[in-house]
Amino acid sequence: MLYNPFSKGSTKLRLEVQYLMNKIPVSKEILDTIFEETGYNPNNLSIRETNRLATLISKRGEFDFVRMEMGIPNLPTPDIAKKAEKEAIDRGLQGIYPPFDGIPELKLAGSKFVKAFLNMNVEPEHVIPTCGSLQGGYISQALAGNMHKGKDTILYLDPTFPVTRYQAKFLGLKSEGIELYDNRGKKLLEAIEQKISKGNVGGLLWSSPNNPSWSCLNENELKGIAEICDKNDILAIEDLAYLGMDFRKDYSEPNAEPYIPTVGKFGKNWVTLISASKAFSFPGPRCGLAIISPRLNKQEFTQLEEFCGRKRFGHAFSLGGLYVTTSGTSHTAQFALTEMLNKSTKGEYNFIEVTKAYGERARKVREIFLNYGFKQVYEKDMDETVGDGFYLTMSYPGYDGTNLMLELMKYGISTITLKSTGSNRHEGLRVCISFVNENDMPVLNDRLKKFMENNK
Repeated sequence: MLYNPFSKGSTKLRLEVQYLMNKIPVSKEILDTIFEETGYNPNNLSIRETNRLATLISKRGEFDFVRMEMGIPNLPTPDIAKKAEKEAIDRGLQGIYPPFDGIPELKLAGSKFVKAFLNMNVEPEHVIPTCGSLQGGYISQALAGNMHKGKDTILYLDPTFPVTRYQAKFLGLKSEGIELYDNRGKKLLEAIEQKISKGNVGGLLWSSPNNPSWSCLNENELKGIAEICDKNDILAIEDLAYLGMDFRKDYSEPNAEPYIPTVGKFGKNWVTLISASKAFSFPGPRCGLAIISPRLNKQEFTQLEEFCGRKRFGHAFSLGGLYVTTSGTSHTAQFALTEMLNKSTKGEYNFIEVTKAYGERARKVREIFLNYGFKQVYEKDMDETVGDGFYLTMSYPGYDGTNLMLELMKYGISTITLKSTGSNRHEGLRVCISFVNENDMPVLNDRLKKFMENNK
C-alpha cells in the first residue's frame, strides 16, 4: 500500500512513517534496473522523463514521492473563472471556432490589464491570446530567427525553462546563453553586447522572475536591454510566466506604483508573454497572452514574407504562426481569462495575494533543506536576498547536480538539475515547491534528515 500523507490518526501515521523509512533509500539495483528497462540516460533526463522515473521508483519502492520536478500550478482555479467559462459553454461557444487572434473581449481586457499592472500603453489589436505563454514564446522565437538574414540565433539569459531551448532546436535555430547570476547591472549589458557582436543573434529571451533562480531584472537592466535590441534589430522576448510573483514588492494594487517591471516601457522591438497558468491558477485550458510592441506590430520585414508569407510582424505572428499551429486558443477559456483580468483591473480580484501561498511554501521548504546541510545555489538577486516564489535552487557538499538528483530519488524526492536549465552551476538542483503541501513537510523533513545521516 502506498503511503498516504492525508492518513488520519497519529498511531497509524507513525507506523506508516516508520514502515516507509525502513524502505528508504531504495537500492541502487532498483534504480539501475529501471534505467535499463526505460533506456533513459541518467546524465540527460528531461523533466517528463524524471517524472516518469519517479513514478516507477515509487511503484517499485512502495512509497509516494515528494514531487518537486515539474513546475505545475497547484492552487484552485478562481470561481469567477469557472462561472465565466460555464456561461460561455452554456451559450454554445464550445461549438464555434474562436477568432484566431482572440475574442474582442479578451483583447480589450488584456490592454486594460497591462496598463493597470505594468503601466504599458497598448491597444487591443496588440494583445494576442495564445495557447499558454509557451506557444507565444514558440512563435516569437520562430519569427526572431527569421526576421533578418543571418540572424538565426536565440540568446538566453540563463538559467531558463529547458523547453524554450527545445523549441529553438525544433525550429532549426541556434542558441547561446549568458549566466544571469554572474552578470547583472552594467555587467549584464556588456555581456549581451559581447555575445551579439558577431551579428548572428535575432532574439533575446528571458523570464522575470527567472525560472529557476527567481532573480528579477530591474528597470535599469530592462532599459539597457531595450536599447541594445532596438539598436541591433533583435527581438526582445520577455516571459512573464510568474507575473507579479516577486513578493518582496507589492504589485497587487492596479493603476498604482510600484508597477511590474517590463521591457515594454522602454523599447520598440519586443513581445511580452503573460501566462494564466501560475498567476491565475488556470493551467488546464492553455490560455495566455502575447503583447506585441505597437511599433513592431506594423513593421514589415522582407525575410518574414519569405519565411511565412506575411511581411508585417503582427500578421506574421497571428496568421503565419498562431493560425497555422492551433488556429487560436480555447474559445470558452478566453471568457474565463477575460473575467479574471477585468476583475483584477477593477481591484475586485487580488491575484497576487492568492499566489503568495507559493512564497510561503518556498520559505518552509527552504528551511527544511538548509537544516540538513543543503546550500542555496542562487541566494542573491544583485544586492538583495532572492525572494521566495515558485522555485528554489539547492546543492549538497560532495555531489554534482546529476548525482544529487539521482541520490535524492532513492529517498523519494524528485527534482531536476540546474544543468538542464542552462545554468553553469552544475552542482545544483531546481526544486519546485508548488505540490509540497503542509502534509508533505514532515515527510520531506524525515527523508532529508535520513539523507544527511547517510551522507555525513
